Amino acid sequence: MINYLFYLCVDILVWIAELTGTTYELVNIVIFVIGYPLFVILLLFIIYFQYKKIKRIESKFDL
Repeated sequence: MINYLFYLCVDILVWIAELTGTTYELVNIVIFVIGYPLFVILLLFIIYFQYKKIKRIESKFDL
């Protein structure tokens, strides 16, 4: 099952590489070295600002 899932993901990356005219390695770098860390940082900012917003609303209503 794990092997099937892994090779399915590899096939998807190869398909994206062929679709964009690049290499598997470049697609892999863009997604996992650049894209995923940026996505995590974005989520951390969203969590931080939502936390601040919740605290502000709680203090307003004195919960």
